[in-house]
Amino acid sequence: MVQGARGAAGLAMILIALAVFSPAAGRSAAAAEAEGNLTFRQAIDTALKEHPAIKQFRESMFAAREGIGVAKSAYFPQVNLSGNYFYGNAFARSARGAAGITAPGAVSSNVNLQPTVDNFYIYQFQANQLLWDFGKTPGLVAESRATYGQSEQDYAGTRQQVVLDARTAYFGFLATQRAQKVQEETVRQNQELVRQAQGFFQVGLKAKIDVTKAEANLYQAEAALIQAKNSVELAKVTLMTALGLKTWPYKQVEDVLEVTRQPRPLEELTTTAMQRRPELLKNRYQQDFSQAAINVARAGYFPTFTSTASYGWQGINYPLPSNWWVGAAVTIPLFEGLNTTYAISQSKAQLRSSLENFEVLRQNVTKEVTQSYLNVKTGWELIRATKKALEAARENLRLAWGRYQAGISTIIEVTDAQVQFSQADLNFVRALYNYRVYEAQLDKAIGRPY
Repeated sequence: MVQGARGAAGLAMILIALAVFSPAAGRSAAAAEAEGNLTFRQAIDTALKEHPAIKQFRESMFAAREGIGVAKSAYFPQVNLSGNYFYGNAFARSARGAAGITAPGAVSSNVNLQPTVDNFYIYQFQANQLLWDFGKTPGLVAESRATYGQSEQDYAGTRQQVVLDARTAYFGFLATQRAQKVQEETVRQNQELVRQAQGFFQVGLKAKIDVTKAEANLYQAEAALIQAKNSVELAKVTLMTALGLKTWPYKQVEDVLEVTRQPRPLEELTTTAMQRRPELLKNRYQQDFSQAAINVARAGYFPTFTSTASYGWQGINYPLPSNWWVGAAVTIPLFEGLNTTYAISQSKAQLRSSLENFEVLRQNVTKEVTQSYLNVKTGWELIRATKKALEAARENLRLAWGRYQAGISTIIEVTDAQVQFSQADLNFVRALYNYRVYEAQLDKAIGRPY
């Protein structure tokens, strides 16, 4: 009988481990503390608002969005103001003091000019405008858009993972609370059994061994209850960090372990996953990026046309005389060490890799959806089975207890029935917990947006 009680305690510890060591992220974040009850919907909303991983990927997405503007800036004129100061004898000045100025380092053709040491100033506005680069700039813009699309999917995937972790931690906390109630009921039953055994012993109907056996079972049940209470506190910490809370401001948590089955065809779930999963959508953006990279690399074979204009002042003495000029330029690549050839080959290989990776992701998503679907289906059947087992164990305990009170059975029959009932109750709680987690995993598998 002692071994049976230990079996019940071991089963409770398995359930506790499922809840405490959930994949919920152990991260803390600032969140508004509120009094009262924590509902399931509030828990998800809090995690989505406060979890630092979501904030991190949201900012990364914003940074990628600004990268589109950086790439587009090449379409617009680039205007600069420069100021230069020189000191030396490279600037020609006539012997009579007239200003005959040449560019720094130039040699004057006037034999009357003598080299003197002077200050020389240049102030200049200069504007450059790209005219055409055979698709390089549009390709860079397309790359930036694809990068932004990938960051959007990373953000969406992070939100889905955070919700999965929050739901798992939430259900784990509820499961440990119910496990604690099971242990409390076990302690109550054993206390009653100790009183009954002592009464029988005092009137000589039962031997002393009934009392000692009942007391041993009671002490084991009390030890299991202590562990169950500690597990509730540990599960609370797991839930608190999964939601991004630093403290626990809630008095109660809404119990949503009870479930109602909502079957959906596997084909429909798989189709939904193919349309929603962030990994697949991100891969498509990766393909777009690689295609744009090919266009950018191919533009390296062609010239770049630009226009430029300048207006400024230069000279030795203030006020400085003004000057201006306009022009156009063409840059023709002659040989760059086969950089363009290698860049095109690299981008094409990356595109082929993305295409193959999409097939890998598609297979993995299909597998994940199928496994989650089967787990949900099996979990529902286990709920039905464990519920029937719990009802039978409850009736068996009632009958065994009645027989013992009537003095027509042994204490072993009662303790066996108690252990069976406790195990059945824990099995039912575990089945509810597993089903809820399977549901959350299926939602993530099909890419349910949040």
